[in-house]
Amino acid sequence: MAPREVFYESFRIADLMLHVHRLLENDGVKTQGDLVQGLRPLVGASSEEEIQVILNPIFLGCIRASADLPPSTLKRDSLANLLRQAVVSACTAYETFLLAELSDRLELVMQVKQRDFLPTHDDVKGYFTELTFNLSDVARMMTTEDNILFLKQKILGFVGFKNLGSIKGLSIVGYLLGVEAPWKDVAQKLKAEPEEIKKRVNACIERRNDIVHRADKPAAGGSLEKQEIEYAWTKLTVDTVGAVCLALDELIVNREFDFTAILKARQEDNDPHVNKETEKNQPLNGSSGVING
Repeated sequence: MAPREVFYESFRIADLMLHVHRLLENDGVKTQGDLVQGLRPLVGASSEEEIQVILNPIFLGCIRASADLPPSTLKRDSLANLLRQAVVSACTAYETFLLAELSDRLELVMQVKQRDFLPTHDDVKGYFTELTFNLSDVARMMTTEDNILFLKQKILGFVGFKNLGSIKGLSIVGYLLGVEAPWKDVAQKLKAEPEEIKKRVNACIERRNDIVHRADKPAAGGSLEKQEIEYAWTKLTVDTVGAVCLALDELIVNREFDFTAILKARQEDNDPHVNKETEKNQPLNGSSGVING
């Protein structure tokens, strides 16, 4: 599965949560009144059956008694959990996308750059400080032809354990895959300021951590109350994460074209069949091949 498809697979859940929240938001579930009575014959509900009706500018919904859905489920505080799940899903899409990019494209970069594949940027050096190689790892890399594949798997194993769920994660993957200035280049594609984009993505990641680890209670202050969450903020934040991932994918794909061309040219230079054909077409004795009358 291509990295972009991996991203969409997780990000669709975030989109779904936002859509469902828009459909279900309401100013109060209706159980009485002309609207409710008018819907009864349409859904085949008897006068004794309790039905709940949701009405907003984009949706009219009727919930039958057999759904066994308590009215409290549709209150604002409960529906806010859909927004929280959208934040979590967006961050999951971000992290799995970065790992998929690395897994899918790192080997090509290593083949082209060889010993120089590891960027010298401080973020990258700091991230891999704890990556270690034992004696058997070194021996295998010295004695086998698949040393690039082995090193790639070693790096992916380390990254999978440490995770990429931070704004530095994007920098690290971008640098490793040949993007010169990941956040700056992403922001340029989005026609935005790098710091503003990073701030939004970081806010999403921090909120995800609050939701997953502290039931959305703030990390500081010791409050036992959940933080408020609004649709507008969630929509903007989730969409920013999505746009950032797609912009990075475009940058990486462009670099992949460059690396593929370099590798192909190098392989042709080393191909004896290609060299023989080239020699056939060369003029003898270094002449230009033009016969002067």
